[in-house]
Amino acid sequence: MHIAIAGFGTESSTFSRHVMRAQDFTIHRGADLEGLYDLEEAAGGTEVRWTTVMRAYGGAGGPVDPDAYAAFRGEIVDGLAAAHDARPLDGIYLDLHGAAHVPGIEGAEEDLLRGIRDAVGDGPVISVSMDTHGNFSRELAALVDLGICFRHAPHIDAFAVRNRAVRKLVEVLQDGRRPLKAYVRIPLLLPGERTSTVVEPGATVFGAIEPSADRHGAVDASLWVGFAWADEARVGAAVMVTGHDEAAITACARELASSYWDARERFVLSADLHGPWDAALDHLLTSPPAPMFISDSGDNVTAGSAGDITYALERTLAREDVLASGARILFAGLTDPAAVAAAVAAGPGAWLRVAVGAGIDDRYGAPVERDWLVVRTVDGVLGEGAAGAVLRTGAIDVMVQSGRSYFVDPAVIGGMTGRRLKDHAYIPVDGYDAVVVKNGYLFPDQAAKAASWFMAITPGGTDLDMDRLAFSRVSRPMHPLDRDVRADLTPEILPTRS
Repeated sequence: MHIAIAGFGTESSTFSRHVMRAQDFTIHRGADLEGLYDLEEAAGGTEVRWTTVMRAYGGAGGPVDPDAYAAFRGEIVDGLAAAHDARPLDGIYLDLHGAAHVPGIEGAEEDLLRGIRDAVGDGPVISVSMDTHGNFSRELAALVDLGICFRHAPHIDAFAVRNRAVRKLVEVLQDGRRPLKAYVRIPLLLPGERTSTVVEPGATVFGAIEPSADRHGAVDASLWVGFAWADEARVGAAVMVTGHDEAAITACARELASSYWDARERFVLSADLHGPWDAALDHLLTSPPAPMFISDSGDNVTAGSAGDITYALERTLAREDVLASGARILFAGLTDPAAVAAAVAAGPGAWLRVAVGAGIDDRYGAPVERDWLVVRTVDGVLGEGAAGAVLRTGAIDVMVQSGRSYFVDPAVIGGMTGRRLKDHAYIPVDGYDAVVVKNGYLFPDQAAKAASWFMAITPGGTDLDMDRLAFSRVSRPMHPLDRDVRADLTPEILPTRS
């Protein structure tokens, strides 16, 4: 059998001032792309001719530059068309995220799939893997044959799910029958910080997916949370179950959709301690176990915010009681490549007058200008030289960085995301009373290092106070933007492609 591999992925906050450029994506082609997956295991002894095209993955950011998207789309569609012309494709595996936003295009992933179907027709079976925070619209479900998404948040199963999507594709091709698809759209839009699978009810709701799929004899079953920081008509939650028994997959889809919907009011923030920024500082003054990690959740770079918002830093420097306490605070990651360059030029031990932050998003705070002591520079993990620098004022350290990477030990990031981050700056947190990170829920590495945790509800491109965000294009009604929503969770059997 002949299977082609391609991919495109990013998570776009439409409320962010950041723009995803071509250079923000990691590109894999050829053997490098093939090496991202365990294709031998997925093939299971079946002889497969693999054709790799291109995978462009960019983590999270703001809207994607239309020219960058057009280039990626063109290479993927043209590459798949060429592979199909050389030898008809039996299947295509697409490694997607599912939450890209390209200005001027209604649904980036749907647009990409339409282009692929126009190029290769309905013959090839298409299997897509997606982030559970992707938006799985009815149109996208109709364009693919298999839709498989992560079941854990944080996404510790990212590699396993991608391999499962390839393995299920091979199994379907071996069987020779296209599975039926039972699809449910759920009018529920919750952020990942409310739907983490390490706490309830997420642990139970998502933990039930595999047993339910097995009990109903499904080929596969997936539940998409959707992406909360995109003002698009397609956003929301969804379920799709594939299999060959219409009654069984319908029952499975209804069961999973109902389970998620019924738990909607119990999906609360995954942090026991949460509130506005000043409440986080108040808690710090009670001397909680150190280091106390504080999530600057409104400037969450893992969900698309700019990573340079100075709201939290400004308010901290304005708190005389915090400064007088002597609490050692590390702001672990403020994107400012110019400040990094200035610190590198000055060198460790030098004093530097520089304004940091707010180069991309100055809506919530201005650049913070003062005299800083250059404590150290921080090398990136890819041999690119200095990726960050630690600047100090009093007991407060700010690690400015060249890129928008999140504060996770580089030793673990590759296995979690499938990519190493350029300009990834990281330092040990020993000796700090508080570590401020620009993400929402803590990643496993962060949680292991945090003796205590406070999720601060701050403004920005990923504001968890959704009442402060201006939604105008979301299909309504949508819980929790609307109350007293009546959800029709009747599964729809989508037509199979042939």
